[in-house]
Amino acid sequence: MLALPLSARATGAPLVLDYTESHLDIAVKSTVTSFIARLEKFDVAITVDPDRGRVESTAFHADLAAVKTGRTDRDHNMVVWLQANQFPQVDFELKAMDRGPDGGLTAFGRFQLHGQQHDLRFPLTVTVSKGLTIIDGTATLDTRDFGLPIIRFWLLTVDPVVHVHFHLQGSLSR
Repeated sequence: MLALPLSARATGAPLVLDYTESHLDIAVKSTVTSFIARLEKFDVAITVDPDRGRVESTAFHADLAAVKTGRTDRDHNMVVWLQANQFPQVDFELKAMDRGPDGGLTAFGRFQLHGQQHDLRFPLTVTVSKGLTIIDGTATLDTRDFGLPIIRFWLLTVDPVVHVHFHLQGSLSR
């Protein structure tokens, strides 16, 4: 695993991730079929304030060659389409966390894919209970914003808008 730096402003406890229970899935739709691509290997450093149920800092990193769809040929095609040999990594760094009037949390950070960085906002939930911390969220990305082409093959078109769902589960280190 990579050691990722945590923000100097973080005062909470580091989350020790249970990688057997944690996952990051990318929902992909096309005119013919839909599938889930899973990032099977990733590194994440998270600090959580357990009293306020807030994520204080996050640094996420993954190698795109680790994307798995359940089919070897599609895995290969995804890696080629992502140009993972030239842009092998995807990164996210949390910049801020806001609580809306409804009490819901919104994360804001910088997301890097295909050599391009863009701001990203998405809702998430943080549950801290009985020694277990669970962070769930879904971010919507338009892959065209990152310079990736739309995939078209005869009548098949892959929707460039994908939904990235993550479930991170672990315990806080004291």
